[in-house]
Amino acid sequence: MKQYILLLCCLLFVMAGFSQKLFFPRTNYADSITLEKSIRSLSKEVIAGYQEGDSSTYTKNLGYLFIAAKEYDKADEPFNKYAALKQVPDSTYDIIEMAARVYCQTMMETPFHEGTFEQIYRQKFTAIYSKCKDLFPRLYVDKSYTAYPGEYDIEFKDMVKGLRNKDSLNINNAVNLCIAYARKLVYAETPLRIGKSILDTLEESNYTIQKNVLLRMPDGGHINITIVRDKKMLTAQPVVMKYNIYSGFDIYTGMTIANNGFVGVVADTRGKTLSPDAVEPLEHDADDAYYIIDWISKQPWCNGKIGMYGGSYLGFSQWASVKHLHAALKTIVPQVAVGAGIDFPMQNGIFMIYSLRWLHYVMDTKFADDDGFGDDKKWDSLFGNWYKNGNSFRSLDSLEGRPNYIFQRWLKHPGYDSYWQNMTPQKQEFAKINIPILTVTGYWDDDQLGAMYYYKQHNLWNKKANDYLLMGPYDHGGSQGRPSKTLEGYTIDSVAAISISKIVFQWMDHVLKDSSRPAILKDRVNFEVMGKNEWLHVSSLDKMHNDSLVFYLGNVAGSDQRYPLLKNKPDLSGGIEQTVDFKDRTDLRFKEGDIDAFEKLIDSVLIPEKDKLFFISDPVEKPMIISGQVKASIKASINKKDVDLIMDLYEQTPDGKFFALNENIQRASYANNRGQRQLLHPGGSDTINMTNTFITCRQLQTGSRIIALIGVNKSPEWQINYGTGKEVSDETMKDAEIPLKIKWFNSSYIEFPILK
Repeated sequence: MKQYILLLCCLLFVMAGFSQKLFFPRTNYADSITLEKSIRSLSKEVIAGYQEGDSSTYTKNLGYLFIAAKEYDKADEPFNKYAALKQVPDSTYDIIEMAARVYCQTMMETPFHEGTFEQIYRQKFTAIYSKCKDLFPRLYVDKSYTAYPGEYDIEFKDMVKGLRNKDSLNINNAVNLCIAYARKLVYAETPLRIGKSILDTLEESNYTIQKNVLLRMPDGGHINITIVRDKKMLTAQPVVMKYNIYSGFDIYTGMTIANNGFVGVVADTRGKTLSPDAVEPLEHDADDAYYIIDWISKQPWCNGKIGMYGGSYLGFSQWASVKHLHAALKTIVPQVAVGAGIDFPMQNGIFMIYSLRWLHYVMDTKFADDDGFGDDKKWDSLFGNWYKNGNSFRSLDSLEGRPNYIFQRWLKHPGYDSYWQNMTPQKQEFAKINIPILTVTGYWDDDQLGAMYYYKQHNLWNKKANDYLLMGPYDHGGSQGRPSKTLEGYTIDSVAAISISKIVFQWMDHVLKDSSRPAILKDRVNFEVMGKNEWLHVSSLDKMHNDSLVFYLGNVAGSDQRYPLLKNKPDLSGGIEQTVDFKDRTDLRFKEGDIDAFEKLIDSVLIPEKDKLFFISDPVEKPMIISGQVKASIKASINKKDVDLIMDLYEQTPDGKFFALNENIQRASYANNRGQRQLLHPGGSDTINMTNTFITCRQLQTGSRIIALIGVNKSPEWQINYGTGKEVSDETMKDAEIPLKIKWFNSSYIEFPILK
């Protein structure tokens, strides 16, 4: 009976949604011993019914709640689940939240006196740390020991001070108090001192490290450089370099490179770490790179051969580095490279609201402002208020309370003009790049458009370009290291579960040490066919497909308001009339994760936003491979001078589920020329071509249907184009008095590249 009552209490606790108060009288704060015992009991009570919407937050917090409850043997399981959610390889799960794990393992064995604690702590630390082989786990080890002595003790005391005059706690306060107490234990002065001393000793015994070498540029600017060499390497070696704006883990990046047989060099972009200059992202990297590489090439530990790798901004900085190509730079491996002015900070002419958040991330400190960047509530509130109130995009930084001069500078260049062009190679500059290059990207990589822009331009202007491309079912993060086996509900094909990091260093061995090319790179273009579990290898992008399938936008909807995708052009001219009211802001929504990522890649329900039309094909009669860029030619008449179009593509599988292929967005006035705005003809007829779209490769099942959601962008994640023809950054809700009216003609079509 007692067990039944306890179970019922727990059930009621969960059903209540953690809305009730927990009794925690003021007498619990009387002294440290009483408080410690009380928190231990409180932690057990919280654990019994703890709920959290975000799985990652839940599993991490649960691990610390077990520590606060002194149930050390139970903390590993939630930390392992947290590691799985962070996409860490199975073999290195216990690197995640390492300080907490080492503390738990120590406390499970320690007779409580100082000498024994330190001895066992060192043993446990060393056992876990010995599993570290590359940068990824080492980053988490470092994060575990970056606290300063007393940091979490102060945090705990401040929390207690704010709660001690109450006799009850709400659930959020209870969870936070227990976790703060657990962190106080984990990061107490003694374990923190031991861990940091072990890290220092291991570094000194295995590596020669030169920290914070400040290199002066010809114009007076400064670049902070870190060099890491394996002490076993006694002669000059090839150098592998990262050119990085996300400074803070330079030593561990250098160690990873050194562990792979090269001299590791990390050059932080201007203004980062000890560089006294202003942080001006994107602007100086092309000019500074030549002098950085020149200096490296003349050092006694360099044999004259230098390679570069890295992802996202670090992919951009590599392409910036070859604008003025130095003879010592022998190869680059740009992964998910940001296309400056191509897909960031605007994509196909449309500025993304995320750009302001990112600027504060890299500009607010000399390293990277993880705390400020990760404050989702703050940013969602800001962006939501901007959207609901209809303020101008240009006012966004002022609304946030911290005007940003780079943000304002970017908005002065809405087209791909000389400001952006000066950052990376252009035309004949591409023709002079004669080094082997490996480009890596993914079907759901947010910066695929940037990565492929550079790849295409190099092959366009240099007919002898020695370029290789690796592309698979990866997102932005997965394309840079080890792809997750599952991605937003989708289990990737087994052949796609490869280590990108290993391939990068195999490539470096190939180019810098004359070894064989990575086995997966059998031809110039290497891509995985989703659903077929197979890699294909062809000589060029246009060989990814050998046929095409054209669908026209039917204009007669069924009772479910779904329009057909027609294989034949309609005999009679017609269209779909649509009205978009930009004053209506009742559809406020944000997506989890990256701003342009699907919430789920596989879903049983697809509810299109009201500003998008739903088009659906007949079932396919046999398996069919869509392979390449899906392009669209939209014939439309609108009452405005401009419009931003959206095209989302899905496969609806025979079981009724929806598989997200990709999302595409295009400002009509930049569709024909990304450098020069060309306004539409209100009331007339215009053709808007969507050609700078995402590549995918997916084998559709027999019976599957193709879904296209096509419409007008009206999202808090992007700049709002009201269609007046003015600078879009200056438009406000006042420009929305006249609703947008658009007629989609049935001569519009979508062209799917097919591989037979």
